[in-house]
Amino acid sequence: MNKVNNNIKFYTFIKILSKYSDENVALSTSDINNFMREYINVGIDRRTIYRYIDDMDKLGFDVSKYDNEDKGYKIIGHKLEEYEVKIISDAIASSRFITKKKTEELIDKILKFRAIYTKRDINRNIFIDDRCKSVNEEIFINIDKINTAIRDKKKIIFNYYDYNYKKELSPRLNSDNKIKVYKVNPVSIILKNENYYLILFGDKHSDLSNYRIDRMKNIKVIEEDRKNLECIEECKDGFNPIIYSKKSFKMFPGTESEVTIKFNKTLLNFMIDSFGDDVVIDINEDNSYTGRFMAKIGEGLVRWILQLGSDGVIIKPEYLRDLVKEEVVKLNKIYEL
Repeated sequence: MNKVNNNIKFYTFIKILSKYSDENVALSTSDINNFMREYINVGIDRRTIYRYIDDMDKLGFDVSKYDNEDKGYKIIGHKLEEYEVKIISDAIASSRFITKKKTEELIDKILKFRAIYTKRDINRNIFIDDRCKSVNEEIFINIDKINTAIRDKKKIIFNYYDYNYKKELSPRLNSDNKIKVYKVNPVSIILKNENYYLILFGDKHSDLSNYRIDRMKNIKVIEEDRKNLECIEECKDGFNPIIYSKKSFKMFPGTESEVTIKFNKTLLNFMIDSFGDDVVIDINEDNSYTGRFMAKIGEGLVRWILQLGSDGVIIKPEYLRDLVKEEVVKLNKIYEL
């Protein structure tokens, strides 16, 4: 007869209950022994099962003793509930910055927190749309390297890529047609618009810039110390990624200012969804609304305003109105209106 260490038996027992049982599926003594023999070629008696169940209970596992209705033993509560696994898996599947291959790997890891039956059900209901998925497999390595640089206050170098018409990532070039190497001071990583951005500044610049991390390759942390954040106007009192993200439209840079906009009631939900508590809204006599919020004025904000059409009108600042007018004039010329 095979002799197996009791600790290995106990570990295998836990593994079997975790993988093959849940609140809806119980394992009989016969089921457990079949799996035990499959895994380590030994069985266990009923008294050992009782002892293992008691030990699991003491260790904090939400496990049931013999269930007369289900005729067996089962894990009642897994580390993640089924709906939690579904939500996390859907979030991973819909994330554009994660490649299709990495998406499948991550979802497979998440599903290990549930029994095998739940995995099959959830897998049937997860759709991975790879039409808008990143093709850069370096994304997670990039994030790890950048986090290291930010923690150690070091500069990084990298190459930056844009898509060409063949839907391939192509490196940005210098004037001599050599691949451009960026050397920058990393500040923070922000997830916005379904993409990860690195907030950074160059040695010769006094403002912050945003770069898509899934478009970055060949990142290296160098020994050169990052410049002090206080040399950047926005960072004199420290950098707040939440405030920065709220004020940056589509992650385009710009000059911060208070914006006043008049809009129709049909846009009320849209405005609240966009700004939440950060917009002050007043109702006007004609049943329209006026909203006030802080934002970075630039290309991103102008494009956001244009999508409102005639339902939203900028009141101030005046130079933002001028930027919108200029863009409308360009559109008129293009469409020969």
